[in-house]
This record gives sequence, structure tokens and C-alpha cells, in this order.
Amino acid sequence: MRVCQARERYIRWLVVTKDLSPHTIRAYDGDIAIFARHLGLRASVEKIDADCLIAFIEEQRVAGLASTTMRRRASGLRGFCRWLQSCDLLDDDPWIGTTVAGGRTRKLPRVVPTHELEQLFCSLREKAGIDDVNDFSVGLRHPHQSTTLLGVTLMVATGMRVNEVVSIKCHDIDLPGRALRIVGKGRQERQVFLPNQWITRLTGAYLKTRAELGLVHSNLLFNAQCGVLTAPAMRARLVNAARDAGLGIRVTPHMLRHTAATQLIESGVDIRYIQRLLGHASLSTTEIYTHVSDGALRRVVSDADVVGKLLN
Repeated sequence: MRVCQARERYIRWLVVTKDLSPHTIRAYDGDIAIFARHLGLRASVEKIDADCLIAFIEEQRVAGLASTTMRRRASGLRGFCRWLQSCDLLDDDPWIGTTVAGGRTRKLPRVVPTHELEQLFCSLREKAGIDDVNDFSVGLRHPHQSTTLLGVTLMVATGMRVNEVVSIKCHDIDLPGRALRIVGKGRQERQVFLPNQWITRLTGAYLKTRAELGLVHSNLLFNAQCGVLTAPAMRARLVNAARDAGLGIRVTPHMLRHTAATQLIESGVDIRYIQRLLGHASLSTTEIYTHVSDGALRRVVSDADVVGKLLN
């Protein structure tokens, strides 16, 4: 069997048997496709051995790939080779005894500066016709613009991923308890909480507007055609909103998630609570947010003022 044919079967197997995100599936598919081109489009799976794997990884390193990309490609190929062996398409796993050193550099998360976040919210509220004291006694006047405002608000308030926020179901919203039940990575369920009454009332008014529009699907957020809002559409809305607000940076949903976590850390919230809020399986993933801003560090050190207390 050719490597390209085996790749197609493997990706179908991943989709059916593994609870991976579409983004992860696409990444693995692309990585194995690059490996197949490295071997030659007509190469058979029998050609895969430790030497060709090492040659491929070395070629990727010379091309200047980031260490994170290198590790992901190696991981994808390991899984592919194990599957080939389980299907009796390879006699042995060529990865056994093979080690790839990809480095362990970790980038600090990119966040939205506080002044630009305020600027973004001011613009979103203005376009939606909503202010800080809105009583939300009637339905929302601008549902399309309110969708963007609510989506951004929920991501900043709770640290939800974009796929999580667009997947919120109306029946999973507990307004009196200010709680949302969401399904995250790996189908793991967790609860997040709305931090204040303004966000709670905004969510309630949005639900009322949905009812007035006669929407039949169960997802909370809807698009301009009253269909289900998708993650790519939410990303595009955020990019447009940041541009309309005059921000000097391109804002992504994950930056809002990083911003939410960083601000909670800087406010003194215990990292274990943040881990649970973000849905991280490991505390080590959350610990990246302990790299707080220089301003926060300066404030804490000044408040402590150890030497000043000794002098007094």
C-alpha cells in the first residue's frame, strides 16, 4: 500500500475512533502528507524505517521549523506508525529506540492590553446600543451586533475557548445561578460562572431576543441569518470588531482566553481555580500564566516594600 493511501485510511480511523478536535485532525493529516511527499508520492509503507524518519525530521529542522511544530509532527508520525503496525502494514514500529530532540521552549501567551480591551468593549457596546446601566427590560435592538458583544464578553469573563462559546446550549444556562455548563476538549464537561449582574442580564436579554426571533436550534449564539454561529465566524467577527475599534493589534479568541487568565492571576485568584475555570487537565499548563506583567510585579513589590518596613 502507498503511504498516501495509508494516510487517508489512518485519518478516517482517527476521526471515527479518537476524540480529537478538527484542528488536531487537520494538523496530523497535513504533517503526514508532508512526510509522504518527502518519501515520494508513489512510495509504499514498507519504505518507512527509522532512517527515513530521522532524515525527515532532520530536513524539517534544517527548514527552521519551530520546536512546537517539530514535536507535533513527530507525535503525528509516531501515531501513524503504531497504526500501520497494528494493521500489519509494518512488521515493527520504526520509532522504537528513536528519539527526537525538539527543544522545550515555551512562549508567553499574548494578551490584549487593558486599555485596548476597554476600547474594544466601548466600541462593541456602542454598536449594539447597550451601555453600562442598560436594564435590558426589552429585547435587544441590534441582535447581530449583540451576538459579537456577548461572545466576546463570555470569552473574557470566563476564559472559554472559541469552540466552547459557540457550542453553548440554551438549556445549559442557569441564569439564577449565573452558571453555564460547557463541553470542552476531550468532551470534558465543566461549569463556568458569570461574574456580575450586567453580564447575566445581557445573556437573559439575548435569550429573550432569540425567542422573539423564533429560533429553533439550541445553540445560544446565532449569526445574521439566525443560524448557528460557527467558530470561524466568531473569529472573523472579533477581527472586524478590533479593527472597527481602532486597535493596533490583531485580536484572536485565544488572546481573550489568555487575557482572562492573566487578569485573574494578577487579581490574586488561586491558580487551582483558574485551572478548573479554563478546563486544563494539568496544572503545569496553567502555570504559564504565572508570568505576570512587569506592572503587576512592580505593584506587588511596592506594596510589600520590605526595606521600607524595616526602616520604619
